[in-house]
Amino acid sequence: MKMQDGPIIAGGGIGNMKLGITQKELLSIIGDDYKEEKLGIGKRITSDNVKFWINDEGKVDQIGVGKDFKGKYKGIIGIGSTLNDVKKYIGNYVEVYDTYEIENEKGICFELEDVNDWDELTAPIRYIYVFQDRKSGSAGM
Repeated sequence: MKMQDGPIIAGGGIGNMKLGITQKELLSIIGDDYKEEKLGIGKRITSDNVKFWINDEGKVDQIGVGKDFKGKYKGIIGIGSTLNDVKKYIGNYVEVYDTYEIENEKGICFELEDVNDWDELTAPIRYIYVFQDRKSGSAGM
């Protein structure tokens, strides 16, 4: 399954994929085209340009999109946007481990591309993650 488009909702979901749905509900939507990986806590299900983290209760608690996903956060920030864009249109951000979160909005973070002459303000966003409200961070793509 390839996610093409849809709104990115901090702490809520991406497109028609919502945080908190069960693994069974998720698999009924994405079908058989996925890979499953056991993690220290829970598992990760990967399907083309989207990843889902399943907690020990069997529910989706994080979703990440990358590659050619066209959806936007607040209709503005998407894959390929920069932290300059985030700062200009959304607000300040903070670095949390290897990702960047919006300072006053929980449940969303960005991972940047590694590019030559890397600058966090101008490096393109490579992945966008939404997660249930917790203290910080992503489990990484």
